[in-house]
Amino acid sequence: MMTRRFPRIRKLIVMVLSVPLIAAGSISATPSSQTVQPGIAPDVMLLAAERYLLNGYYETAVAAYQALLAQGDSVPAEMRAAAAFGLGQAALREGLFQDAVTALDGFITDFPQDARLAQAHFLRGDALLGLSSWEAAIADFQRYLQLRPGLIDSYALERIADAQVALGFIDNALDNYKNAADSSRSVVPLVGLRERIAQIYISQRRFDEAVAQYDQILAVARIPAYRATIELRAAQNEVEAGRLEAAMTRMQRIFETYPDRPEAYAAMNALLQNGRTLDPFAMGRVQFNYGDYQGAIESFISFSTSRPVTQVPAELHMMLGRSYREIGNTQAAVTAFQTIIDQYTTDPLFGEALLEQGRTRFLLGDIPGAIEHYLRVARTYSYTPQAPEALWRAGYLLSTNEQPAEARAVFEQLADAFPNTQQAIDGLLIAASQALGAGELGAAERFYAEVAVKATGEPQASAYLNVARLALQRGDNNIASQALQAAVSAAPDSYFAQRARDIAAGIAPFQRPANLVFQFDDAAEIAEAENWMRTTYGITQEGPLWVLSPTLENDPRIVRGRELWTVAQYDEARAEFVDIITAYETDPLASYQLAIFLRGLAAYQNSIVAAANVIRNANIGTLEAPPYIARMRYPAYYLDVVLESSNRYGLDPLLLFSLIRHESLFDTYATAAAGEKGLTQVIPSTGDYIAGVINFPDYQHSDLFRPYAGVEFGAYYLYENLNTFNGNVTAALSGYNAGPGRAFQWREISGGDHDAFLDAITISSTRLY
Repeated sequence: MMTRRFPRIRKLIVMVLSVPLIAAGSISATPSSQTVQPGIAPDVMLLAAERYLLNGYYETAVAAYQALLAQGDSVPAEMRAAAAFGLGQAALREGLFQDAVTALDGFITDFPQDARLAQAHFLRGDALLGLSSWEAAIADFQRYLQLRPGLIDSYALERIADAQVALGFIDNALDNYKNAADSSRSVVPLVGLRERIAQIYISQRRFDEAVAQYDQILAVARIPAYRATIELRAAQNEVEAGRLEAAMTRMQRIFETYPDRPEAYAAMNALLQNGRTLDPFAMGRVQFNYGDYQGAIESFISFSTSRPVTQVPAELHMMLGRSYREIGNTQAAVTAFQTIIDQYTTDPLFGEALLEQGRTRFLLGDIPGAIEHYLRVARTYSYTPQAPEALWRAGYLLSTNEQPAEARAVFEQLADAFPNTQQAIDGLLIAASQALGAGELGAAERFYAEVAVKATGEPQASAYLNVARLALQRGDNNIASQALQAAVSAAPDSYFAQRARDIAAGIAPFQRPANLVFQFDDAAEIAEAENWMRTTYGITQEGPLWVLSPTLENDPRIVRGRELWTVAQYDEARAEFVDIITAYETDPLASYQLAIFLRGLAAYQNSIVAAANVIRNANIGTLEAPPYIARMRYPAYYLDVVLESSNRYGLDPLLLFSLIRHESLFDTYATAAAGEKGLTQVIPSTGDYIAGVINFPDYQHSDLFRPYAGVEFGAYYLYENLNTFNGNVTAALSGYNAGPGRAFQWREISGGDHDAFLDAITISSTRLY
């Protein structure tokens, strides 16, 4: 993309956004019921089809491409080729495999010289796999390998092998799987492929070869939990292969290397069943971590009673005490902790044992006894690192058991005795909150001021913000102004800094701007950004900086990622992009180039991360960066979809953009542990509910991967929460994230005040949200 093309591209985008390509109607209309209007210029229609494809209106994209192709030779050949290729992509995404094959047949036949010919074969191969046309799919992937060798051979060979498995040609499939694994791909997809190969070998009872695949995984895997899982599978297959000694060697390694993993417990049992003698202390550690507390107690006692006291580590008594406590034997637990206190006075666990005795009393329900114990620890053992924690626990128990005055005294003592600790800051914040609740505003301001002096970053910004708010209440505008400026300086990119800016400017929380601008002079802003890059980072390169350097352009991860993206293998492409972004995260010029390149592909999440790296390397806040770079970190992607949904529900589009960014970083395929999907991370039950309310036809949870649906569902749920909480944005966002029930509780505590509401939130992830 050359700079001189920006005005032309911008003009076409404006035309596309202004032409009524979709018949008027609500979101409940099915995409296939939307119609493409006649009489539209081919270049505008092509851009519109691509927009539909990007936004998830796959059926309408198909219709637009078909309408363009129906015009025949009156449309330039390059546009017809783009439409035929796009038609194949759109049909494939919608799962219309036969339509995809038909479109790609036409492309391959009519445009044999097109640079995308090989990629068309790959896409048609995927469509043929969807139709169970195994042999034809194999032929397409083989043709792809002939036309574009050395790029993504691994992924084409994997698909050939998949088809051969379906045909029953297992040996041929295994050969191709192995060749795929030996070809270049990033680590995450590689180990996934090797796991599949191993499973096929196991199904064939070829255990030696399965073990070999697991060893290949262990050669590159780095995450301990994953390594433990793979090592255990390898050991189990060694047993199946009749190599018991090799299996036990692996089991011993798992037992010794990963004592905190459940695989170590399984390995321990296998070793014992096969007559191996194990160290009781090591056994007890594994049993304790697994949750077999009775077994841990027996192992620890076996170890400690067979050795001199000097050979028994304090750690054994710590785990022994915790194990006793877990099974309800609190007296034995207290005794075990006391053993550390009596016999290991110089051990690092000495202070921890003191705290554990207090916690044991607390769990028994003896709150006064626990408070007295913690205060005694802080008084008697003030030299230990655990003394501030003991004071904080005492203050916290007092504050939660209707003794606020006593709690405040303890927190003040904590701040005086241990001023440079996190516990001191946390205690002062609790004291400030309690003082606010009691209407003692002077005391609250004093506590917040002390936090502001002791803390850094966001906690400091929050404290300064509260100082400012309290100063304003008592009419001290000078102190308030200074505190607001300090809040902005402490954490410029934080919520608290933005609230400080708003208060200073007299702007209500989350006040919607009077005017929004989403079109900018890209050429001028790129020039400004690149001048800043040169000045900030001492870059002497001449010419445009945004173009990928030859090093990046030829990096295998870029080459593979771009090709994978073109053939719709998005997860695999993102894995390649993550690898290269991480490799260059401290290189601001490379990060800048990657951000722009990835944005051009619509790999939005990856682009945002790369842009953030540019700003982080400058050690500045986002608003201090050039607007062009700042907007890549906080972008307005899917603009037309977001504006449509925002208008429908009367939302501030900036609020919806913010929600999308936090939920998914604009990754429309994002999925989370509880099943949340799409741009706005809607969970299954909420998706079902919203689909019924807005009359979304034939709803399936996978529809949320379509950008327009993900935006619409999130917009509706945000709108509903705003209505529930009478327009209070803080409460609505809390309801969106943690559920309306909790948000009602926090609103009750805060009286509806935005800043007090934030202090009332008891879930850290919701407060961050």
